[in-house]
Amino acid sequence: MSEARIEAVILKQQDYRENDALITVLSREHGKLGFVCRGIRKMASKNAVSCMPFVLSELMFEYKEQATLFSLKTARVLASHRRIREDLEKMTIAQVMCEIADKLLEQGESDLDAAAEVYDLLSASLDRLEQEADSYLILAQFAALILKVEGIEPIVDECVLCSNTQVQTISVEDGGFLCAECAAMVHARPMEVGALKRFRLINKAQLVHFKQLRPYGPWTKKDAELLVEFLMLHSGVKLESWRFLDRLSN
Repeated sequence: MSEARIEAVILKQQDYRENDALITVLSREHGKLGFVCRGIRKMASKNAVSCMPFVLSELMFEYKEQATLFSLKTARVLASHRRIREDLEKMTIAQVMCEIADKLLEQGESDLDAAAEVYDLLSASLDRLEQEADSYLILAQFAALILKVEGIEPIVDECVLCSNTQVQTISVEDGGFLCAECAAMVHARPMEVGALKRFRLINKAQLVHFKQLRPYGPWTKKDAELLVEFLMLHSGVKLESWRFLDRLSN
C-alpha cells in the first residue's frame, strides 16, 4: 500500500454505523471509488464538509491496487459549491448529474478513459451551475455530452428511420429526428422549429460552446427532459433524482 492524494467530486454520501458515513467519489486518476469516512457525522469532524455531495475535495488515503473501498484519512475542500446548496432547484440538478455519473460508471479502474471524461464534464458543469443562471441549459448540455461518452447520442442530421432531412419531431424511442411521414407512422406529434433547432445544436456542441448556445434559448426543463429521458431509455439507468426534479418543477 502507498499513500495517495487525489482530487475528487463527491457523488453521494450514505450513513454508516453511528458516526460514520460511506461516500462515493469520482476522480480522474482512479475513476469511481468508495470510502469509509469514520466519525464525519460528529459535530466536531474536520472532514464533514469535505465529504458532502457536489463538493470537489482533495482526499488522502492508503491506496491499494484492485481495491474499490478505502478508509479516508483526511480531506480538504477545493470547491464547496455552496451556492448550489442554497438553491433547491440547482441542488436537485446537481444531484441528477452526480447520479448519472454514479450509475453509468463501474466502481474502480475498469475504464479510466471514460471516467476521466465524465470527471472533467461533471466538475466543469458543477462549477458552471455554481456561477450561472441557465440551470437547464447546463443540465441539457451535460446529458448530451454524456450520451456522446456512452456512444448513444441521438441522430440529429436526418430522420432516424428514412434519412429524410426535412424533420418534424423527435422520437426518444426511435433515437432521434423523425420526418413528417415517419412521425405519422408512429403517431408522434410535430414539434416547434425552435425546439428542433435547440435539440440539434446541443447535440452538436462541445463543452466550450456554452455561451454560443445561450442565444437560442430560453432553455427550459423540456430541453433537458428530452436528453435525460433519452439517456435513461438507451442506457437503462433509472434516476431517482430526476423524478424529484420533475415533481419539483411541476
